[in-house]
Amino acid sequence: MISNHHDRPGRGLNRRVVCAIAAAAIAVYSVADSHAQQPTPALTCEAEVVRISQALQIAHQPALCERCGERLARTLDSLYRLGVLPSFYASVDSANWDDPQRRPAMMSGRSLAGIPDGGDLLADIDSGFGPRGIHRLRYTASNRPVAITTVDRSVSIPLVPCMPGGAR
Repeated sequence: MISNHHDRPGRGLNRRVVCAIAAAAIAVYSVADSHAQQPTPALTCEAEVVRISQALQIAHQPALCERCGERLARTLDSLYRLGVLPSFYASVDSANWDDPQRRPAMMSGRSLAGIPDGGDLLADIDSGFGPRGIHRLRYTASNRPVAITTVDRSVSIPLVPCMPGGAR
């Protein structure tokens, strides 16, 4: 009898992880393929947020909340147009916030940024109220947006540069 070792628990890759990787690869390929075939106008930052939300859903992750999406669009707009994060971000070094589930009063309406992650930095994508969200914006030390990722790094969605000026 031939053993089917793939049916045993704890072996191989988690199906959810494989699906998330496949979905992200398809999204990246389709964006790259469409750019290679025809010149398309730049996405607005709002359209990029919609694309990100759809990619998160395909990867079986929670979609961005409405306020989170608005703040992400404003963040991308600010990074591309001005090269800085918006004023609603506080540096992780200056914030006294240890418990991710309980937002201190001084952080009401603000989100954390400048979270070290290898050679890059992370910024929270959340509503600015309530607990920290599970999504992070990965960006370079020179404030170039790179990807949207989950806290556990199980999903990472590369960003397509968006046209500044649409988000206010």
